[in-house]
Amino acid sequence: MKTRLSRRFMLRGLGGVSLGLPLLEIMLDTKAFAQSAATPPKRYLVFFDGQSLGADNDPRHNDLVPNTVGRNYDLKSALLPLGALKSEVSVVSGLKIPWAAENGGVIPAGGRRDGFHVSTVSPLLAGVRSSASSTAAMGPTSDQLVAGFLAGPTAFPSLAYRVQADWYLSVSAPYGRDFISYRRDSSNRITAIPGQVSPRQAFNALFGNFTPPGVDAATRAQIDFDKRSRKSILDIVRGDTERLVPKLGAADKIRMQRHLDAFRDLERRVDAIAPPETTSCVKPMDPGADPMIGSPQANNGTENTYSQNLGYSNEEQRALLFVDLIHMAMVCDLTRVATLQMTMFQSHLNMFPITGQATDCHELGHGGVPGGTMAMSQGIAWHVKHFARLVQKFRDTREGNGTMLDSSAMVYVFEGGHGYDPEGVKQNSSHSTENMACLIAGRAGGLSPGQHVVAAGRHPANVVISAMKAVGAPTETLGEVSGSIPQLFSST
Repeated sequence: MKTRLSRRFMLRGLGGVSLGLPLLEIMLDTKAFAQSAATPPKRYLVFFDGQSLGADNDPRHNDLVPNTVGRNYDLKSALLPLGALKSEVSVVSGLKIPWAAENGGVIPAGGRRDGFHVSTVSPLLAGVRSSASSTAAMGPTSDQLVAGFLAGPTAFPSLAYRVQADWYLSVSAPYGRDFISYRRDSSNRITAIPGQVSPRQAFNALFGNFTPPGVDAATRAQIDFDKRSRKSILDIVRGDTERLVPKLGAADKIRMQRHLDAFRDLERRVDAIAPPETTSCVKPMDPGADPMIGSPQANNGTENTYSQNLGYSNEEQRALLFVDLIHMAMVCDLTRVATLQMTMFQSHLNMFPITGQATDCHELGHGGVPGGTMAMSQGIAWHVKHFARLVQKFRDTREGNGTMLDSSAMVYVFEGGHGYDPEGVKQNSSHSTENMACLIAGRAGGLSPGQHVVAAGRHPANVVISAMKAVGAPTETLGEVSGSIPQLFSST
């Protein structure tokens, strides 16, 4: 007989101190949460990193691409956050988006204009050559094409989320830097789908009036009560903390803040135990108010200035929340297609709160701090950390006889690579689409993850097409680019 534990069970210590446990799987009637045994739906996700791979004037093109080709590849600094998850993620290197100057000044099929920023939107995500002037995609992006045949009866045919909350410069942002999803509307026009930047609004849209299937009202009410009852210890002592911190020296303030941040993270992770991440569809905890939007960096008329106190809206927390929402939305089959734009094209997100580097994400590629490509890779590693977390959540969610990864394809793409810049006419530039790379995870459609594939001269869209093929795309063409990468699939 299976042991059950009351939700009111307490751990009792000396002096009458009691500690209530979070809602644990052992406290639940898992039969009430069990999903149907039917074949799981396919899921598709595009993850975007608004960076190139290497820094200006550095002969090292990246610190991401493994030395080892094939299985059991080595992890360079940019991929270290994958850790043991590398067996679930393949790296594809040697990719290139062609440009106009190498085609007699005419933008080639699937290529870009010579000017770099936002010129890769269209070829990378839609497989269509960029415009000579527009920064928009010239065709529907892969997520919208996949949603057309994969969405089925879901409440949301696709989701589009963006972690970077603002442009972060006092000068206006040129159009297109904040979009990675485009659809063909009823008038046959290609229109952008803005990425939702508010975790709060995303939660309300997905789960505001949502009750998981098979959960009776009494159980739902008890779970909601248990969630509301968890008052953070930090909130209780907030007044004392606010009085103490101003009295501390600079070093102690840093130590205190790190301690509080670690404690808050521990609370968040413990709280995440409820509801359990099993095959069950459960309503996530309300994320609360969004982090405040940070003020933009200044511009003196000729160039941008930088302050380590500006250009940040707690994108770390936003990324955690969006990953959680995407995961549970797909567990509950509210959607089967999503895009997560971590950072904008030409991203000016302040990296100091994230990596300790006193510069923004874009300037990592232009010598904003010492270290060249190795410094650039620290920013990439932050993006990879959140991609890895999403992969892990899918891997750890049981479904049928396997996990959610068995029915999923996730592709991670970068704005650029490193090499020749036709606009600046120079080598070893971050404004280049030579030496590009992509990551791809999941096992849908026979994908065989955990390998480094060198696809010299192939287009990044070929990796995107491979992910589309894995979830059942009826064609191996995306815009003007055709063909998947066979090595990414099992030969058996």
